[in-house]
Amino acid sequence: MMQASPGTHMATLSQTLQELRRQDCQVDLRITASGHLQVRGHQGPYSPRDVRLMWTRRFEGQSNPGDLAILYGLRLPDGQTGILVDGYGPASDPKVTTFIRAVQPAGPGSSEPVPESWEPRFHP
Repeated sequence: MMQASPGTHMATLSQTLQELRRQDCQVDLRITASGHLQVRGHQGPYSPRDVRLMWTRRFEGQSNPGDLAILYGLRLPDGQTGILVDGYGPASDPKVTTFIRAVQPAGPGSSEPVPESWEPRFHP
């Protein structure tokens, strides 16, 4: 689980990805052409009902315009937490947006608590 608190600032997208991987997010995810979630290389495909949204982290490009992105922490059926990266705003991928909007957040109504840093952030 991402251990940074809501007030913690991680300067760039690449630094945040490096820190998440150093903790417990070792799985890189992608959305397939058919709109399913897949672990890069092999596992999957997963539908939105197979995973839970654990947290999000948005980068607005203030320190680096290339950092206009959003990270999604998704809990996979095997218990691993994977990272799905998407562009933010005009750079977003409609397939990612559609998938994420259909994913249930962890927390009320699920067996997993929502971390303090969890904030739902969806973009058009």
